[in-house]
Amino acid sequence: MSPRALARWFAGVAVAGLLAACAIGPRSVPEDRAAAWTDLRGRLEALDGWRAEGRLSVHTRDDGGQANFTWIERPDGSFRLRLAGPWGQSAARLSGRAGSAELVAADGMRYVGADARDLLAGLYGWDIPVSGLRHWLVGLPGESSEYTLDRFGRLATLRWKGWRIEYKRYRPMGKLDLPAVLIAARPETGTEVRVAVDAWSPRGGGPAPVPESPVPLIGG
Repeated sequence: MSPRALARWFAGVAVAGLLAACAIGPRSVPEDRAAAWTDLRGRLEALDGWRAEGRLSVHTRDDGGQANFTWIERPDGSFRLRLAGPWGQSAARLSGRAGSAELVAADGMRYVGADARDLLAGLYGWDIPVSGLRHWLVGLPGESSEYTLDRFGRLATLRWKGWRIEYKRYRPMGKLDLPAVLIAARPETGTEVRVAVDAWSPRGGGPAPVPESPVPLIGG
């Protein structure tokens, strides 16, 4: 997709996203930010699975691409990620668990390996930190991460193996705050991954919320 077409794609949901953001009342600022984070982290870690739907874009020094995605995490520790073009074309499916991964490309070809990130990089040239995103997407730091908190006791930034992740927007859903927009960048390789989550369905954290209106993917 051309940069102009990509801009039109994101612009089409920007107004709805801004209206949705305005419709959600802000959280009150807690007196003890660390305690608020401990409570939120406990609730997030108690989830026994979740489903997220949204959009992502990947930019490197030489190329770029974008896709709609559906990401499903299961209680057994496995995951399934469906990637499709902005209008549903060229769908690919990535699934895996610790130590194994499988990618079914749009042409039906199957590829297997020990690491989901390596499969995406080998076939599409996309350097997406899948193992990290499985935690970051729901607002958890994962292992060996350094992080900072915002004034509400949620993740603001993360650092992990050369990656820097910034949380640009959250959606309050009951007793959970779940990320709506995040940006992951790795300056060493010139890679940037932008993610916008339009609908969340967590399990084990209370009633599943209804899908929300799309949010703009900051910067396109």
